[in-house]
Amino acid sequence: MDYGLGEMNLNNKDTSTAGNTRQVILQTANRLMMDQGINNTSLNDIAREAGISKGTLHYYYPSKDDLIYDIAQQHFSVVKSSVLRWNENVRGRTSFAEILRVVLSSFLEADTRNKLHLYLLQEAVVYNEHIRQRFQESYQEWRTLLKEELDLQSEVLGFNESETRALSFIIVAIIDGLLIQRIVGGDIIPLDDIVEFLDR
Repeated sequence: MDYGLGEMNLNNKDTSTAGNTRQVILQTANRLMMDQGINNTSLNDIAREAGISKGTLHYYYPSKDDLIYDIAQQHFSVVKSSVLRWNENVRGRTSFAEILRVVLSSFLEADTRNKLHLYLLQEAVVYNEHIRQRFQESYQEWRTLLKEELDLQSEVLGFNESETRALSFIIVAIIDGLLIQRIVGGDIIPLDDIVEFLDR
């Protein structure tokens, strides 16, 4: 990945140190941004919390946008891994309700990741075109994976191709809506009731 630093000729030890420093920066930025929000977290805050100089932080991340982009990339990579995992988990399920339950519960169980997802979504909607494009790509990937799984079981589930495509959009929209309710609302989400209603 290009971090805007140009080509660097580093030996293995330096590469390992660079990777560790970058990871410390990303973990610190993740934590602060989940606690304070993206807009309320400055590069100075991150450098201080990470125990590094501002110069070191700027060496790895010349701008806050560069850092946000890497956080988003890391976040979407983790979510994609989760999507692939639940895709394997739903294989062989005999009903739409079972598939839906596995998909929704796998997204809702990761509270800290969900909060970051919403902060990044806000960043995408209001400020950052690069993050918006990354969301578009990721949503398309998630919908494709969902549709492929539903298509594989279309005979059992009784859906045609246009219905599985529509369902992939609906499920991704439901996930985002439930994430917002989980973080903002106080009520426990009645997942079983939602699944039963949607399976009618």
